[in-house]
Amino acid sequence: MKTTLKRVPQPSTAAAMKAERERDKAQAVRDYEAEQLACQANMARLRALRLAKERADAQATMAQRPTRKKAATQVSTSTHKSAAGQGHHLKHR
Repeated sequence: MKTTLKRVPQPSTAAAMKAERERDKAQAVRDYEAEQLACQANMARLRALRLAKERADAQATMAQRPTRKKAATQVSTSTHKSAAGQGHHLKHR
């Protein structure tokens, strides 16, 4: 029958374990940074798509609107004249 003895970490083994932890730490940082860059690139891509869609929608809306500038101008001038006529008698009191 074999008996298994637990090995007490030797200083050289402890140093190797510490070096391995440092490598794992560096790899984790690289993975995190790569993930952040990928996320930022995806957000920039989606933002560009959204802005392009909003621009296209705004242009389509502007193209569908009927031109009514003359009618709007006539309404505003007639309203302005009537408002000026109503308040005129109050100024002389």
